Amino acid sequence: MVRKTLRVLALVVALAPSPALAAPVVQSPASKVEAAITAIKLLDRPGKDNLAAAWDGNKYVQCRRMSDRALRCEAAGSLMQVSMAHVLTPSRIGQLAAMGWMLDPSFGNYVQTFRAEISAKDVADRILAALSEAYGADLGNLEVETTSIPSQACPPRNGPSQNLAGLISDASAMRRTAVYACAYRPASDEPAHKLSPGSTIADLIAVYGSQVTAEILRLRVNMNREHIFTVFDVGLGYIQCMPQSDPKAFYCEAQSADSWPALAAVLTPDRIARLHTADFADPGRAPNYSKTYPADQVEDAALAGELLTLLHDVYGYYGASKLSVGTEEGN
Repeated sequence: MVRKTLRVLALVVALAPSPALAAPVVQSPASKVEAAITAIKLLDRPGKDNLAAAWDGNKYVQCRRMSDRALRCEAAGSLMQVSMAHVLTPSRIGQLAAMGWMLDPSFGNYVQTFRAEISAKDVADRILAALSEAYGADLGNLEVETTSIPSQACPPRNGPSQNLAGLISDASAMRRTAVYACAYRPASDEPAHKLSPGSTIADLIAVYGSQVTAEILRLRVNMNREHIFTVFDVGLGYIQCMPQSDPKAFYCEAQSADSWPALAAVLTPDRIARLHTADFADPGRAPNYSKTYPADQVEDAALAGELLTLLHDVYGYYGASKLSVGTEEGN
């Protein structure tokens, strides 16, 4: 009887699940994103594009496998998702640029393409770095998803101000507000956030920091070319910048009353002193106040922040009207 009882107990123990096998498998954010990237690289869906997205709230990166098996990845921007303007400060945009993410004006997202031979782990690491360092995302709260949609040059995207705005998606719940186009332009010519006369420098940077930073980056990329410039015009004055190649630098001018007499009423002694504090030289070499920023001593986002600060402090710009940006190519 004792032997029979022991055999029954042994059988029960043998059939019981191992604690190691019964424990839930907890995936790290890195392993989840790597698995999603691996899946879209390997899955064969004729006539369809494979997509993988990782997001925390509205902070997202989405990758799309292209016909040559490269991955075109997009990180959330503020053109369609205006709340991102509070997240993407000039310094964080600078971090994105340093990681290889470039602004795509079509939908205002930041884009990077990874060659087909780059490993899924490498792509996942770069995605997580962007989300964590540039967006301040909570990786512990990260959601990851893969999907496939019919291949087309300009797939549908979640509409402006919707959840995950700008994300490629053909979800039925988002179709009513989706954007079916190859680029998005706001219906209004006004800024995404129309600022009040009491707006601060931080408000200006939140709205225009990414745009001004992108223009400075454009000057840096084209530093060896001639006749390249950008003008930031606020109606009551402007600051214009151009690249210099030898030595590499940004040469900037702030408009003076010598070039437009009406500015005599705007450029009070206190405001001119603000230009001097920023090391702008008086008119003479040029009809405007001027300063040269060595390219290797200033980051794009930092220079953008200084220019917006001067537009605010010197020309009284608070963002009530849209910042006008002109280039050698036009507005």
